[in-house]
Amino acid sequence: MFDLLYLNGKSLLQETFEHRRSLIYKHFPQVKNKLVWAEKLDTDNFEEIQDFFEASKKAGCEGLMVKTLDVDSTYEPSKRTFKWLKMKKDYLDDGMVDTFDLVVIAAQNGIGKRTGRYGSFLLACYNPEWERYETCCKTGTGFTD
Repeated sequence: MFDLLYLNGKSLLQETFEHRRSLIYKHFPQVKNKLVWAEKLDTDNFEEIQDFFEASKKAGCEGLMVKTLDVDSTYEPSKRTFKWLKMKKDYLDDGMVDTFDLVVIAAQNGIGKRTGRYGSFLLACYNPEWERYETCCKTGTGFTD
């Protein structure tokens, strides 16, 4: 268990992460093999974060969630913000470490909160051998509305 958004009929979305986490410890005791709190490290030291990340990978975890504790640490559902970031081995280990120059070649009408706007985009990269753009992926996130 690593975050708490609602407790006893009260939304905790506007509470700080530090407060939400303290409520987990207060109201949800750990039960061996059933409910455990996420391991944590409170630091702003990059080397300590890197060491914790390496230990996480060795333990078979996918990565880390890096969150602010008290400043700008409310929870915003369905939004990507800098209040929390995913730090995944796939992003860092011989994988997605390069940037890609892609071109939007098509867009699809949005639904839900994106009604009246484009909801997803078809992206392409240039193939110099064939002198043409070739589709490579579709995205619907990563852009501001």
